Amino acid sequence: MIENSFILIPGIGEKTEKYLWGKGILTWNDLEKIYIPTLSGNKKKTIQNHLKLARVALDRMDSSFFARYLPKKEYWRLYREFRPRTLFLDIETTGLSPYYSVITLIGTFDSHRNKIKIFLRGNNLEEIKDYLQDYEIVVTFNGKKFDIPFIQKEFPDIKLPPVHIDLKFLLKSLGFTGSLKDIEKSAGIRREKEIQEINGKKAPALWNRFVNGDNRALEKLILYNIYDTINLEKLMKFIYIRKTERIFPEVKSDLIRQKTPTIAIPYNKLSKTYFNTEGLEIYRSKIKTSMGIKVNTLTKKIYKPLSVGIDLSSSEERASGICILQEDKVYTKRLKTDEEIISTVLSIDPSIISIDSPLSLPRGRCCTSDRCECRKYGITRECERILKKRGINIYPCLIKSMQKLTERGIRMSKIFKAHGYQVIESYPGATQDILGFPRKRVNLEELKENLINMGINISSDKRTLTHDEIDAITSALTGYFYLAGMYEAIGNSEEGYLIIPNLKNKE
Repeated sequence: MIENSFILIPGIGEKTEKYLWGKGILTWNDLEKIYIPTLSGNKKKTIQNHLKLARVALDRMDSSFFARYLPKKEYWRLYREFRPRTLFLDIETTGLSPYYSVITLIGTFDSHRNKIKIFLRGNNLEEIKDYLQDYEIVVTFNGKKFDIPFIQKEFPDIKLPPVHIDLKFLLKSLGFTGSLKDIEKSAGIRREKEIQEINGKKAPALWNRFVNGDNRALEKLILYNIYDTINLEKLMKFIYIRKTERIFPEVKSDLIRQKTPTIAIPYNKLSKTYFNTEGLEIYRSKIKTSMGIKVNTLTKKIYKPLSVGIDLSSSEERASGICILQEDKVYTKRLKTDEEIISTVLSIDPSIISIDSPLSLPRGRCCTSDRCECRKYGITRECERILKKRGINIYPCLIKSMQKLTERGIRMSKIFKAHGYQVIESYPGATQDILGFPRKRVNLEELKENLINMGINISSDKRTLTHDEIDAITSALTGYFYLAGMYEAIGNSEEGYLIIPNLKNKE
């Protein structure tokens, strides 16, 4: 398709390109040979010189030339000719926030050589830098916003291939939207049963399980990643054919010869262990040291390790989760009324009270009402804007669904402070993301296991913990980070601060 493309020539746009195709000028050779009355001698010479450079770049498989002159949305036109130097890539991470999360593995697929290669944290992750030098094109799905920023954060000096094709935007131009798996289903691409339930939100939990001793979890994560990368090749071919048929119907009969050959991937072999995890045992301890932290690391720094976490509900009709964290032991309960919560907490006499609720209003706001003139100051606080920017999802404190919770949280905070207690605002979702734990909606049991692996003693004969009790434990844990001085306060003095863990100093 690239030798049928004229928009890489300076001065020729999409309309002119279509006009030329309509006149039967279909290739670079045609454009050089056919006489066009409207072209001046200088223009003709410019075209010839540019096409000469294009041919040299194509012969040398130098995609950087085309990266300069092709519009980015048209990079797909390079695929047929550059397929031998194209790499399909997908990453797995500890979470969705590039600010807090890290890469756990990078999966790659070279369809020309039918070669899959995995780069694993604590093993061979750094080798990706040299490996990428053999390729001219890298293909991802949503890599512009996710994979590439993560890779550049991990390796600031990395040299990426000149051309990056992000399939998400190309598929959208063809009417396909949603997640990679959603689009695969629409295109008739299927995955094996064993990994059908895994998605981008659940993948970090598999890494956690591997770090904590489960080799099978790593095998499953790698298999999931392999399917991501090999399916990118199928979608790339699908896009190439569809896009060519759409913009270049004049040579539709030629497309049969232009289609890339089908790559036979041995799916039955992929269902077996692809990557030998036994040799990774010696690296697991390094991974735990770099990514994990124990509760006793915090309690050693605290004079009186007694923290109360409250996962507050928006009204007294629904139970709130309450956690008492003393040393490494956890006691939880569910209470409904303000009176029950306040009297219980005061009877404990904690060092810190950590509440999962907004405890302040945006600067300039005097109330939560949508009718008050103060509404002009907005519904979002600085701490919420900062977390959003860091890739952590959080609701503004004054959207409709949050107004009653915010009112209740502010009221309760004032009562505790009036009794002389330290009160902080916490957000369990942020703490869990920073620690690399799955959130409750992803896997509640996995979240509980991660808290236990931190050294939190949750009684084995305890009834099944509810999601609000688990969040209350996380809030209490955030209180420990605060008391130990291992925290970051985000916000400002006028609105107040939200407390999150800071893992930069673990000693």
